[in-house]
Amino acid sequence: MRTLLRTVEKVLDHDVNLLLLGESGTGKDYLAEAIHACGKRRGKPFVKIDCAGIPAELFESELFGFEKGTFTDAQSRKLGKLEAVKGGTVYFDDIASLTPALQAKLLRAIQEKRFTRLGGNQTLSLDGRVISSSSTPADELLAGLRRDLLYRINVVTLTIPPLRERRQDIPRLATSFLARRRRGIDAEAMQMLVEHEWPGNIRELRNVIERATLVEESDVITPAALPPFTADFVASASRNQWTLDDLESRYIREILRQTRSNYSRAAKILGINRKTLLEKRRRYGIE
Repeated sequence: MRTLLRTVEKVLDHDVNLLLLGESGTGKDYLAEAIHACGKRRGKPFVKIDCAGIPAELFESELFGFEKGTFTDAQSRKLGKLEAVKGGTVYFDDIASLTPALQAKLLRAIQEKRFTRLGGNQTLSLDGRVISSSSTPADELLAGLRRDLLYRINVVTLTIPPLRERRQDIPRLATSFLARRRRGIDAEAMQMLVEHEWPGNIRELRNVIERATLVEESDVITPAALPPFTADFVASASRNQWTLDDLESRYIREILRQTRSNYSRAAKILGINRKTLLEKRRRYGIE
């Protein structure tokens, strides 16, 4: 992340086209807005275009705008999103989701830095920095994106690593989200967060924290307020090289948490009797 941010610092005041890559939930939208907010165009508009959310048949009119009478429902002139940039930043979110035909039209506008409204003759300037993003890995982008468009939008590529590859960031992120709710978190719950695989990345972490603050009745988040993370045990055990005792201890803790310390039910799930469970609890120092 430090390497990534050092690169961001170098390109902040240079109007090169940027391509942000990373899994869903890693913070591509956040980074795009941060680049705009910290760059020389920060006083101008930040226009986000959700390429996957706009129907293909409406994309051109949304992007370029249209003149009155262009089609049946065009009762008046409509300004497009590119016209609204006005010296700011235009951000194409999930650009690889566009159809090939729309990619060709977008390429021309980005390449020539000009466009016309649908049904119009006036040439308008695209005055703004272009940032694009995709959740598709870099080596797979050409399967859904025109080669010439890809070369045009990725003068500099910034790849955000998934949260599981930067676990040391998890405590600070979690603490930051909790601070907004004026809550703390105990050591065992934090350890569970650090060991989770986070397939949904930072977005998933934020949602888990939001849920925990609603479930937890005290001012400190405990393991009982977190969702089941049992599915991560094998991955965590392999990555951290747990001993069998480590694995057993953590699994017992998780089952006790899920059963809310109902020892008879927990023992049944674990396939042991209640007395053995109590002995193992004392052995592993489980509260």
